[in-house]
Amino acid sequence: MPLGPHDIARRLQHRHSPRWLVWYGSFTRQFWALAHGARTPDGMLAATTPDALDAAITAFENRHPENAKHRSHAMDPRRIR
Repeated sequence: MPLGPHDIARRLQHRHSPRWLVWYGSFTRQFWALAHGARTPDGMLAATTPDALDAAITAFENRHPENAKHRSHAMDPRRIR
C-alpha cells in the first residue's frame, strides 16, 4: 500500500526534526516546513512535492547555517534545581 501525503510528511519531519516542523496541508495540497527558531521571513517553506520541500530545506540551511545546527531538546542538567 503506497504512503499517503501525511505519512510522507511525517517521514520528512522525522528526518529533519528537531530543526523543522513539517506537515502536509490538505486544503493547499502542499508540503510545508517551518524552521525552528528562524529569524528570517523565508523560514516557512512550501512545495508541491516532498523532494522539492527537502531541496528547499537544504537550500535554506545552506543560506542560514545557524539553523542547520542540531538543537537538542534535552534539558540542561545545570538548570535543574
